[in-house]
Amino acid sequence: MANQHKLFGAYDIRGIYGDALNEEFAEKIGHAFGIYVMSTVDNASSAKVLVGFDARVSSDSLSKAFMKGLSETGCLIRNAGLTSTPMAVWYAAHHEFDGCAVITASHLSAPYNGFKLYGRKAQPLGLKNGLGEIKKSYEENQVYKGQKQSVATDLRIVESYLDHLLCHLKLDRPIKIAIDAGHGAAGPELKVLQQKVQGNYPLDLILLNTDPDGTFPTRTPNPLDPGSIDALTRAVIDNKCDLGVSFDGDADRAIFVDEHGALVDTDVIIGLIGAEMIDRNGGGKVVYDLRASRAVPEYISKKGGEAIRTGVGTHFMMGGIKDSGAVFAGELSGHYYYGDMYGTDSAMRTVIEVITSLSQSRCGFSELIAPLKIYASSGEINLRVGSIPETLNKLESAITGGAAEHIDGLSINFDDWWFSARGSQTEPLLRLTIGAVSSDVMEQRKVQLIQLIAPVTQ
Repeated sequence: MANQHKLFGAYDIRGIYGDALNEEFAEKIGHAFGIYVMSTVDNASSAKVLVGFDARVSSDSLSKAFMKGLSETGCLIRNAGLTSTPMAVWYAAHHEFDGCAVITASHLSAPYNGFKLYGRKAQPLGLKNGLGEIKKSYEENQVYKGQKQSVATDLRIVESYLDHLLCHLKLDRPIKIAIDAGHGAAGPELKVLQQKVQGNYPLDLILLNTDPDGTFPTRTPNPLDPGSIDALTRAVIDNKCDLGVSFDGDADRAIFVDEHGALVDTDVIIGLIGAEMIDRNGGGKVVYDLRASRAVPEYISKKGGEAIRTGVGTHFMMGGIKDSGAVFAGELSGHYYYGDMYGTDSAMRTVIEVITSLSQSRCGFSELIAPLKIYASSGEINLRVGSIPETLNKLESAITGGAAEHIDGLSINFDDWWFSARGSQTEPLLRLTIGAVSSDVMEQRKVQLIQLIAPVTQ
């Protein structure tokens, strides 16, 4: 039980397959999820749940075990099969399912797997809203016997999802883009997308690694890992593409490179799409995470929108959209969320928004995003520390004269530089991000902060 207890994170369930996370565990989690879903509906006999899984070797068997436990609670189950997380979550919300579950470890390496669980209207379940109740049901071995249901699989989920996304594709000139699925869950969707756009849009898709393979033979599921965009960069240059994009294992993250194959900072994409959505809607709000460059809120404001600064992670992002009525949200991990898609994130929608914005300009991608690259950034630096609360208190006491915020950890802003420091949800790491008006200022402040933090070296 102790190892299984550790599988429950703040926002999902994850671990290495074959240890505590196995088919027996999956069946019990499915049952506990069914108990939770049944508790949220007025007519328990009609509770409906969508279940999908990613391309990992263990995902199919875990999904079957999960649905076995779920079926015993009486939930009506629809099996989406192999699916990206964004597609499953959007489909479940759009078709008014009472719950959705995706068996996935997202961007983590091949040995891992896990469960992302959602309530109605794409509400992500965390320990403070649903996942805690599911954890309690699991630990207490609660049993709920409903009318056992068969599992239906007659869905047109890919067609429905892509048709919805293509409504947002408006190209004013031909665009060529390379997309690397990384042998993850998005591969089949991309093949269908290629068929749909051929002859109907001036869009040339160069697809890489679209055959799902849970061993991830060409790169890791995380496109931000060293070397993960090398093949994409070559494809962009060799095929003279306008840009390239790489997905993670379950296609909820999108990482871009420009026409020269250079990596594009993720906060640049927040500003680019946010401004496009503001322009399209004649105003509105954009949510961005506190690690982003100061250029993001400045750019959004210049376009006539309101930029809302919030914490890091899906719950902050989706909560920010729903609380403020924002049209868009983005974070530095490469997740981008859409108000008109129930606040869900979608790598595929992000590609459509970026190429639409590019097609409406008369310049290359690197020139289009140049106004969002005016400040220096350290990127996220991970530092192992003895105590995260003590380290944050030490920083706040030592760094004075700036405007301090405590949205998620500690942020302090000065006229010529700024930083955010926050604790990891899963290990004793302090995540530090520094921005400044120049590289020299940023490097000086980085040295200062790291010396103050005094990270543990072992």
